[in-house]
Amino acid sequence: MTWLASIRIALRALRVNKLRSTLTMLGIIIGVAAVIVMIAIGAGAQARVEEQIKALGSNLIMLLPGSVTAGGVRMGSGSRNTLTEDDSYAIQREVRDVQASAPQLRGTGQVVAGNTNWSTVFYGVTPEYFEARNWGADACTSPTSRWIA
Repeated sequence: MTWLASIRIALRALRVNKLRSTLTMLGIIIGVAAVIVMIAIGAGAQARVEEQIKALGSNLIMLLPGSVTAGGVRMGSGSRNTLTEDDSYAIQREVRDVQASAPQLRGTGQVVAGNTNWSTVFYGVTPEYFEARNWGADACTSPTSRWIA
């Protein structure tokens, strides 16, 4: 049997079984599209994770204040403010390999605008924070940023 005869037989089988051929092609198309979409989603998620890791900055060390135990329950790190702004400046001044030291204060509060209010979390940082996190000057004013200058 020659190649030409094989191609003729295959085309005749496709012509005779149109519905079966169409459904088979549709299944293959949907399967290939699903694989392409899954690979694209995976690559996008991987890129997002890498971007978030890069946003941490290189050679970043975070010092968190001590914790409190109340009623036998340990509240976790940062539940008591034992570090001060002066501690941050002392680290920057006395540890020679530290390029930037930036204190950060986290709190909760009520935000009121007109006749509406909202309970929210806020962060207070110094200008050195952007250098320590390896962020540019426009990081606090970008439309996607959570920071307000």
